[in-house]
Amino acid sequence: MNNQVRKKLVAMAVLMLAVGTAACSAGSQTTSKSSSSVAQNTEMTKTSYRKALTDLQNGAPQQAYHELEKVVEKGAADRKTKELYYSLKTLLAAKKAVTANQLETAAAKLEVLEQVKTPQSLVKQIKAVKSEYQAVKLAKMYYNETIAYYKAARYSEAGGSLEMLLALPGKYQAVVAYQEKGKQYSGQIASAQSKATSISSASATSAANSQSSGYTNARSSKIVSSEYKQKTGSSISSATNSQVSSVAEGLSDSEILGKFRSVTGIPQEAGDQYYVKKLADHLYQIEIRHTSPSNTSVSNLKGMYKYDYGTGTVEKMNEISGEYSRIN
Repeated sequence: MNNQVRKKLVAMAVLMLAVGTAACSAGSQTTSKSSSSVAQNTEMTKTSYRKALTDLQNGAPQQAYHELEKVVEKGAADRKTKELYYSLKTLLAAKKAVTANQLETAAAKLEVLEQVKTPQSLVKQIKAVKSEYQAVKLAKMYYNETIAYYKAARYSEAGGSLEMLLALPGKYQAVVAYQEKGKQYSGQIASAQSKATSISSASATSAANSQSSGYTNARSSKIVSSEYKQKTGSSISSATNSQVSSVAEGLSDSEILGKFRSVTGIPQEAGDQYYVKKLADHLYQIEIRHTSPSNTSVSNLKGMYKYDYGTGTVEKMNEISGEYSRIN
């Protein structure tokens, strides 16, 4: 090999070494930049997650959602952050549907959120939307009942359903809308009850009226009447106030009623009277009555319910058809 060829080979070797060195240097710089970028994304995700949790604790799920949206759209979110982001997205969709009175859509969204157990601040927000959903569901039911019972001349039932409707929380938009529509029937129901009472009073003796004074709800109760008939073989219409009171007092269960109100969201008003009868293991019948605000001689039926203590399910009787349907 002559000197000229040898020089060319040496030059090529030097050039290749230089290129290799440069490539390694560039690769090292790229790796360094990549590692730095990953570290930045990780820190940004952690910061956004912490801020989102704070927003949730402050009752601001919309703000929490937008906080996480930035890192998700950038592709920097980890699994935990993505899970919270999509749960918030579903929660906000459920909230929007409830507010718009789109109950089927809301129910579907809330069902998706059933498996969410953490973080607790999110669980709390989910429970809040569930409570609103149940309130709107009850408002719709009581409003429809008010109209149906009034048209069927079932005035004590119509009055009871209207009372229930107006007792629901007035902080929810859809509930308030039903309440405003329901109020239109208030005067009509009161007038119909007054006429019915006048006819009834005209045919009743003053002694009977005196005897039933102050015991309107108990004497009108289906459960109390049935229990009295079972124990004495007589009609409650012939019972003394003391006898009625004795039977009514035995139809109470504060623990069951507490659970019942908790799983249904049914409000308790001053003046409500509850009658509870055990039908079978874990199964109870609950009757709610309240004297009419416009006529204390009328007992409004606020509902006949069946409550399964074991499963937490509650059914309400349709007073026209006699059928029960689940309400929670």
